[in-house]
Order: sequence, then structure tokens, then C-alpha cells
Amino acid sequence: MIRSISGKITKDIVNKGASKKFPERLNKRAIFLLMALSDISDMADLKKICEPPSLKLHKLKGNLKEYWSITIEKPWCIIFKYSKGDFYEVEIGDYHD
Repeated sequence: MIRSISGKITKDIVNKGASKKFPERLNKRAIFLLMALSDISDMADLKKICEPPSLKLHKLKGNLKEYWSITIEKPWCIIFKYSKGDFYEVEIGDYHD
């Protein structure tokens, strides 16, 4: 379950279904992945959903080592912290900047 979201893009997509700062053609995929995070409580289930190689679920390194990432479409990702079945600080963005 998503416990907190961060960033204007993510908040706009959650509240309005779109963001002016995010490619419209990727909205459905982003919404699907956010819904999956809302419905899942186990990282093993998320790994099953993210089996297509294009989603690239992985743990981040360096300054973002507490986060995980799911690729929407390069360079766009959803990053989040995971703890005990919940997702925190869920944010859509390009963390490669």
C-alpha cells in the first residue's frame, strides 16, 4: 500500500490523472504501476508484476540507496522506499538528472 507520495508530477497524476510536466502517452502505464503499488503489500508480488525486463525493478545506489526504482519508460521512473509491506515517498521523475 502507498503510504506517502512526493513530487508535483506524482501528485498531479494521482489527483488529476495527468501532469503537464509528464508525457501524456505514458500516463496509463504510470497509473497502472501506481495502482499496483497501492494493491501490493509484498515485494515478491511486485517482482512478479515487474518481470517484463522493460520495468527494471531494482534497488538504487549512492545517495538514493534507500530507494527502489521501476522504469516507466526511460528516463521516467517511479522511485520509492519499501518497508514492511508499505511504499513511502513514491515519486515519478527522472532521478538520473
